[in-house]
Amino acid sequence: MKRSAALALLLTACTGSVSGGLPGSGNGPATGSSGPGGGPGPGGGPVATIPPGSACGAPDLPKARTWRLTNAQFRNTALAVFGFVGPTTDTLPPDGQPEGFANQADRLSVQPLLASKYILATDEIAAGVVARSGDFIKCPLAALGSGTCLRDFLTSVGTRAWRRPLTDAEINKYTALYASIAQTNAPDVAFKGVVQALILSPNFLFRTELGGGGSGTIALTDYELASEISYMLLDGPPDATLMQLASSGKLHDPGMLGAQALRLLGSGAQASGIVGGFFRQWLQFDTLPAATKDSDLFPLWSPEVMGDLMAESQAMIEAALFDPAGDRSFKTLLTAPYGFVTSRTAPLYGVQASGATPTRTSLPPAQRRGLMTGAAFIAGASDPDDTNLPARGRIVREQLLCEVVAPPPGNFSFDETKITPDMTNRQKFDIHTTNPACASCHSLFDGIGYAMEQYDPIGRFRTTDKMKTIDASGTLPLSRQVLQFSSYVDLLDQVSKLPQTYQCMATQYLAYGTGRAPADIGQCEGDSLAQAFAKGGYRMDTLVSALVSSPTFALRRN
Repeated sequence: MKRSAALALLLTACTGSVSGGLPGSGNGPATGSSGPGGGPGPGGGPVATIPPGSACGAPDLPKARTWRLTNAQFRNTALAVFGFVGPTTDTLPPDGQPEGFANQADRLSVQPLLASKYILATDEIAAGVVARSGDFIKCPLAALGSGTCLRDFLTSVGTRAWRRPLTDAEINKYTALYASIAQTNAPDVAFKGVVQALILSPNFLFRTELGGGGSGTIALTDYELASEISYMLLDGPPDATLMQLASSGKLHDPGMLGAQALRLLGSGAQASGIVGGFFRQWLQFDTLPAATKDSDLFPLWSPEVMGDLMAESQAMIEAALFDPAGDRSFKTLLTAPYGFVTSRTAPLYGVQASGATPTRTSLPPAQRRGLMTGAAFIAGASDPDDTNLPARGRIVREQLLCEVVAPPPGNFSFDETKITPDMTNRQKFDIHTTNPACASCHSLFDGIGYAMEQYDPIGRFRTTDKMKTIDASGTLPLSRQVLQFSSYVDLLDQVSKLPQTYQCMATQYLAYGTGRAPADIGQCEGDSLAQAFAKGGYRMDTLVSALVSSPTFALRRN
């Protein structure tokens, strides 16, 4: 398939029917033999109803939508279906993350650069399928145009690629595409064109939450539910178990859906890695691998140390939330008196450790408490050569407590006539906030930043700044109370007892799991999830169960 033709197909796909067989080939939902999962009824989901008894009444349902795969999901889906990807897949332009999470649905568009990369990536994947054709078709390539060989490929591989069975009409269109290309090209070229068209189809590139059609309240199909829980928990397509349940129309049962969600959550490293990704994005230290530190000021810092810190944070998340012997509670993640340390990072924590594998280690109780005193989080919230006191405070207030503050004015600068080289960071901001216009905002987060001054830009604990003893005490005004604390650890101990902290975490995970902006999540929906989360002891599995059993998980408004 020529590059220009492929680009035309892809660009048409982005504005055409998501359920059509070829990109842009239809003007609405596919017709013909719907197959299992194609609409209401067995495999297509139940008649849409809202369960009674909600304390808030009928929930404000999310809108029906399509949702582009993230770069990671594109890669994972291609690997699951075909077993390999080409080098271009790892060079897709980054998914935008101006706020919230990288999987936010309304920000995942297909820009021209991404479209061009998709063409190159699918060309590489399709070429690999042709080279390994014996793994995908049950006939010689020369015989692909006769008999049922191509139909069998579209039925089996196509179903895995699109996360639902192709309709008869869609299979006929791809068969016609093969025949059209084969008129003037060899069978391998025609087969490659079919594979590339399968991947360039919006049915591969996008997830759907459209149900069986209609208006008003609609129920997602079983196949859509399978994709929803699989991409939420594994960042990849539904496995054979989910597809079989969807095919038999069993997945829309709330008990079955919850059981399958817990099965995926307990599936091992892949699930814990995705949950770790949520925490890294939420607490904003996912950018640490690209961060730099001043090598003259911090010779201990290196890419290897950074890599160890990221691995240590993941080990901490797994120990707190996935260890069968533990309580699997988010509260433990905030308050655990231990961390994970390697020989390279031990100097950051003032402990002894050996080996390159992160090892569970007791840490000084006055200095460390849970994930948010780990060097990965603290270094990620710091500048290359300084602590960035206000930014640290803002991250904790906004991300951990969901209390958003106004952005700083664009023309901010210190009054240099009042700043001397021997001033600590706290002294600088104390002077700065004597201005009432500044103090009103800075009082909301500077106290947190003062407490975090006990940690340098690479996460080491310290007691002095500019050869002066650090005063880590402060106050944190909240909606209903003011916290007074003596240190960052003391602050985190108090924050870990606030219901607000766990309500924020539940809402943040709801935004991540559903790809919706936090502003689009109704108060009632967030409250209901937080209440279930609290009743379950703030366990991760309780949070997931409550999310997938919510009406807003399986129903949409169209």
